[in-house]
Amino acid sequence: MLEYFNTAKPGVTRAMGEALAAYGQGYAFVSADLGADVAARIVEFSSRGKMIRGCLVRLGYELASGRAPSGDDERATVEAGAAMELFQSGLLAHDDIMDRDRVRRGAPTLHVGYENDLASGRYADPAHGGESLGVCAGDIAFFAAFRALSELPVPDSAARRVMAIAAVELSLVGVAQMQDVANGAIRAGSANPFREAPCEPDEESILRLYRYKTGRYTFSLPLALGAAIAGCSDATRTALEEAGESLGVLFQLKDDELGIFADEAELGKPVGADIRENKRTLHRLRLYGSSAPEARPGLDAIFGNREAGAEEVLSVRRELERLGIRAELGAMMRRYAADASSKAGSLLSSATPEASAAFRDLVAYSLERRA
Repeated sequence: MLEYFNTAKPGVTRAMGEALAAYGQGYAFVSADLGADVAARIVEFSSRGKMIRGCLVRLGYELASGRAPSGDDERATVEAGAAMELFQSGLLAHDDIMDRDRVRRGAPTLHVGYENDLASGRYADPAHGGESLGVCAGDIAFFAAFRALSELPVPDSAARRVMAIAAVELSLVGVAQMQDVANGAIRAGSANPFREAPCEPDEESILRLYRYKTGRYTFSLPLALGAAIAGCSDATRTALEEAGESLGVLFQLKDDELGIFADEAELGKPVGADIRENKRTLHRLRLYGSSAPEARPGLDAIFGNREAGAEEVLSVRRELERLGIRAELGAMMRRYAADASSKAGSLLSSATPEASAAFRDLVAYSLERRA
């Protein structure tokens, strides 16, 4: 289904490897133990992903300009794609620590890899040391990404525009991530310490979080970077961003569903993590809203219980299906898919056939994916 992205991925992977190999030489000058090693870890970790974000930069260029990139523009889309994947790796490194996840893409998370190495070397407190090194690795990935953007083979004005777009969007991701962390710490009797308002998020608040934590960053940002490299108008870039935002909310809703209903071997990480961490998802909100009062104590015993096992996760699955919540949210996903296609409509009609088909394939994939 994602032939366009599979074709573009090797170039993004290669560009990222070349950049980090070069940057790693400078890192090694500071620390012979950790410098080049962290560069290699970031590349290995990043390369295990689908790299959809990195490939979307090229797609944004093609949708905005109606042509395939060539020459310096082609190189710029690939290198900006590599930067997107480095941003993604930095965010995932930090996210895994905050969510206490130990497996990512079927292998140990970055901080767990460091923890294991420190333990094998008989270092003190390897768990804390691993998390600390994981935070540093995530930071390095961010800075490497901005360095890559600063080196794009485009005019200085275009490079500044690209970096500004990325900086603004990533700042919003950071704020949304803070809200997600705060939401996850809510418990019975909590009172909002930040403003006069309930601390439990409503549906509108959760959807806003989805837009800015995942949606715009995952789709709007790389599409906008490609459009900026193409030198398109603000109106064209805005249309792409809006289409990407709808696609991104769909993607997050699907992530939530997979986190409860997926096959663990396919997902590459434990199913039920959002339940154990008591994430404020739409699935959870609607489940609590639809359950009978006498069922609430049982839900409270599962959500936020880090020891909850397969049977507890299965009981949540059954309730979500029995109450029709999974079907309701499936219909919502289809509406977001239609909205994304509608907002990109005029651009799809003028794009190359390959780019137009790739966007439609991506919408279908986001609805149907299993991991």
